[in-house]
Amino acid sequence: MVSIFVQISLVLGVAVVISLIMRLLRQPLIIGYIITGIIVGPAVFGIVQKGDALESFAHIGVALLLFIVGLGLHPKMIREVGGVAIVTGLGQIVFTSVIGWVIAIMLGYTPLVALYIAIAFTFSSTIIILRLLYSKEDQDTLYGRIAIGFLLVQDFVALIMIIFLASSRGGYVDIQLFLATILLKVLIVTAAVVLLIKFIVPLADKALAQSRELLFIFAIGTCLVFASLFNYLGFSQELGALIAGVILSFSPYHREIATRLQPLRDFFLITFFIVLGAGMHFGDISTSWLMILAFSAFILIGNPLIVFIIMTRMGYSKRTGFFAGLTVAQISEFSLILLAMGAEVGHIPGEILGPATMVGLITIGISSYMITYNHTLYRWLEGFLSFLAPAKKPRREMGLPRMKKLDVLVLGAHRLGGGIINVLKKMKVKFLVVDHDPQVIRFLEKSKIPTLFGSADDAAFLDQIQLKDTKLIISTIPDFETNNFVVQYAKRRAPHANVICVANHSSHAKDLYAAGATYVVMPPYLGRKYIIDLVRRNKLNTKKYHHERAHHVKDLNNLSNDLKSPK
Repeated sequence: MVSIFVQISLVLGVAVVISLIMRLLRQPLIIGYIITGIIVGPAVFGIVQKGDALESFAHIGVALLLFIVGLGLHPKMIREVGGVAIVTGLGQIVFTSVIGWVIAIMLGYTPLVALYIAIAFTFSSTIIILRLLYSKEDQDTLYGRIAIGFLLVQDFVALIMIIFLASSRGGYVDIQLFLATILLKVLIVTAAVVLLIKFIVPLADKALAQSRELLFIFAIGTCLVFASLFNYLGFSQELGALIAGVILSFSPYHREIATRLQPLRDFFLITFFIVLGAGMHFGDISTSWLMILAFSAFILIGNPLIVFIIMTRMGYSKRTGFFAGLTVAQISEFSLILLAMGAEVGHIPGEILGPATMVGLITIGISSYMITYNHTLYRWLEGFLSFLAPAKKPRREMGLPRMKKLDVLVLGAHRLGGGIINVLKKMKVKFLVVDHDPQVIRFLEKSKIPTLFGSADDAAFLDQIQLKDTKLIISTIPDFETNNFVVQYAKRRAPHANVICVANHSSHAKDLYAAGATYVVMPPYLGRKYIIDLVRRNKLNTKKYHHERAHHVKDLNNLSNDLKSPK
């Protein structure tokens, strides 16, 4: 057996080669990592075996990923997407289970085996989706936050089922006792979390404020200790890491913690995907191709459609529903664990693991492409999606304000949008706000702000807005594809309008200028420019800096009071 040092060296060496090939072919790197795992695993070279130390690295990577996700799950964000996440998550589990059971029965499986397959295949891979969302920088978009929410709901349901199966290994299980035990553990954990947030986190902040190194080790220690503690309590390590992140999200240093842990997370997370590939059980699948193809097609097509229909019925736009739906187009590592445990207790035959693994490999691979190129897919399928979810009212579900003349069009009411709306009200110009979040729309309507529900990159939707006399179009949406579409659309429909949009990267800003944008706001550039101006004006005068600070604090308070939207 090779040493862990040599093993990691060989594995990373293969990963580098495969990743370079993936990059040259413009393919998602996740696919390269899984292929690396298959190559170094028992199926080919056998460098990585089950139970190796590399598995521990994989668990650390998953824990760090969910810890960082937890750092962003502040209660305000949970309140914003909690309802839709629960409804969508549970709704997708129910509908996928029922349809999946029917498919399995039609394929000749017994009712119990069909039930196992149907339930296992309802769960989607939170780890893979989070990695893809972070690589696309979509984790803070509306669809990204909703997707993270309902994937976590799925994981919680999967966790309960795994705990139940683990309890049934000895035979009969008292359901009432089982549920009471789970409820008691949840109450204890909730009480402990509230106490930690209220009393321990403030004390820790004071102690850690002076040392970045101490803050770094404290964050890692908190993550891993909670992960181990939750594992000991019968929950999962992943849930413990997530809760640890939620606790520290109340710290003023939560963003710095997330930034510092990202490189470490990426390294350990690579090993997760390699171990995932190495653990693929292919077995004898020659007689199960019909089952593999049927369930792969259902998961890749049926699951996204189920989520799409649920979300559009709840009032979300086709674009948001479609993007969120794509995130459930694969099975989870929990799916394989659930089936393996079912085989262990004798409920289903062990031969089912080979075909299930193939379903996992196919759906993980194809869904990675679907999520990576979601904008392109949406443009291709927009007509079909309109057929599936026709507008109940003529494209103005929240009421289209009747305006003969429109001076300013604002696309996106979150963050930047709140301050802009206040300025436009003071200017007394005719303006319209467009947003694709029904909660934001409802709030704006209560505030008597001219509002329209829809997507900024939907040409058929924008065609209904009178843009002939529009002088200014402002897009606060930090998405390059959407802004590029808005700029090009404005050139056709409102050639005399100035178009202001947002970009997070210099290359995107250059492309938007080339497309015809009047001005592209780049937060990093403006921040640097403002700092230079601040130093130039105030030099080393402490009194002047405090004066600037007082003005800034006042502006921040005014801005937050201008538009306290759910965002």
